Amino acid sequence: MQSQAPNYLLYDRSRLLKAVEELDHHLHQCRLCPNLCGADRISGHTGVCRATDRVKLGSFAVHHGEEPPLSGTHGSGTVFFSHCTLQCLFCQNYPLSQLHHGKEYTIESLSEAYLWLQQQGCHNLNWVSATQYLPQAFHALLLAREKGLHIPIVYNSSGWETEDTIRLLEPIVDIFLPDARYASEKPAIEYSKAFRYPAINERALRRMREYQPEEVWQEENGILQKGMIVRVLILPGHAKDAVEILYRLKDWFGVSLPISLMSQYFPCYQALEHPVLKRRILREEYDMAVNALHDLGFESGWVQEFDA
Repeated sequence: MQSQAPNYLLYDRSRLLKAVEELDHHLHQCRLCPNLCGADRISGHTGVCRATDRVKLGSFAVHHGEEPPLSGTHGSGTVFFSHCTLQCLFCQNYPLSQLHHGKEYTIESLSEAYLWLQQQGCHNLNWVSATQYLPQAFHALLLAREKGLHIPIVYNSSGWETEDTIRLLEPIVDIFLPDARYASEKPAIEYSKAFRYPAINERALRRMREYQPEEVWQEENGILQKGMIVRVLILPGHAKDAVEILYRLKDWFGVSLPISLMSQYFPCYQALEHPVLKRRILREEYDMAVNALHDLGFESGWVQEFDA
């Protein structure tokens, strides 16, 4: 049964302030992501992601290409943060994540971007790859909340997160949208330099589900207000890994967990020279994952049209 969402979303200002204060410490000794590099960003040092203390965005825009309960009819208000905690060979957003393109924003102008997206009628505010900029994102959110921001917050993540960072998100994130990208450590290291990804991903997803244990929808339009959707991207030559991930997700969370099975991989950036990643996925690879999704009995999910 679908639960009726409230007309507005409440937030605990004191808890948000406490999270902001704790996040600010990471600008002096950054441990926001599993790299735990300890960079003093205030002093101009940068760690693995190369982000400074000044927030940089690739763009913010009304986006209609997310999962249907996020995009709806009016779009998802996506905020694309530059830099990334991972170093994926195949990143489709590599100009932002790996080449660090983008424009610097003040906290005030970032908060104004949030409010502008709400004014466009967006169903939610969607932070894409925000981990490295969470202190600034929270400061801007605090300002925007005080000026009337009330749409749900989506945390759109690679799924490579520390439990401490997820704990700080708990007071403000309404919808978690993580990846479950690798079933084993070898490709995670080779393709993304993500050491211990499977174990770290499991702990992060479990904590996210603890904070958002069920989906809350608007009855009139099916827009998601609270909950969690897990994305599974099929990589060429790794369809069996995607199937293994689906088995694990069912074991951890049951069949009520919404799944987004993604066929959109295409070779770009350094994947163009990689012996495995340099091709698109095959129809039979995607069908293997789709069949597993159905056979496992997941009750809610989305598959993409396969484009050869």
